[in-house]
Amino acid sequence: MTMALCFNCGEIKFGAICPCPQCETTSTGDMSLDIAFSDHHLDIDTLRQFGEVVRTIAETGAEPPQRFWAFIHYVSQNHPQILRVELNPDAEREIEYLLSGLDLPEVTVVERTLLPAQDDEADELD
Repeated sequence: MTMALCFNCGEIKFGAICPCPQCETTSTGDMSLDIAFSDHHLDIDTLRQFGEVVRTIAETGAEPPQRFWAFIHYVSQNHPQILRVELNPDAEREIEYLLSGLDLPEVTVVERTLLPAQDDEADELD
């Protein structure tokens, strides 16, 4: 079973590439990014904490693409072990401005580690 973060609304959904039942947003189109924010790599509590970050950013009223990049930038700056991104200077200034007034929740990252046998079992369930 794969539980994953919806980058649009912050809900935890079934399936990294499946539409979110809450907001109906589908995959990002980048399979490795979708899987990076799933229980294949992160424990469910970590995904929920990232969901709170997504919801906090969404409260700004920014358009979905800007919210998405704000979240990706946040992760890159605060949790570079998960991903790193370099935005062009204009986009980075815009995102920094969007994030500057927010009290974003802290996220404690707990990576999920599977033994090889568990990983095979998880693949059979997906």
